Amino acid sequence: MNSVIIYADYGEIHLDIKTMMKKRNLTRTMLAKRTGLHHQIIDRYYNNTIARYDKDVLAKICFILECNLSDILYYEKPKSK
Repeated sequence: MNSVIIYADYGEIHLDIKTMMKKRNLTRTMLAKRTGLHHQIIDRYYNNTIARYDKDVLAKICFILECNLSDILYYEKPKSK
């Protein structure tokens, strides 16, 4: 049995909490303290290097930043089809 793996460009999900943090005048340290999350976790979300999004973490971030999920998370369509 032969298996064929096809890689397709489905686009990308981007997380941008930097912009909302700037609007709220919050640092990563402040966000970590207010959410009760480890600074390393906040750094991963801040730098958009997180591999899997945790809905509870996103809820805490949205609560503290007083924003909707759509304000910090967006989908970028593939560059070519």
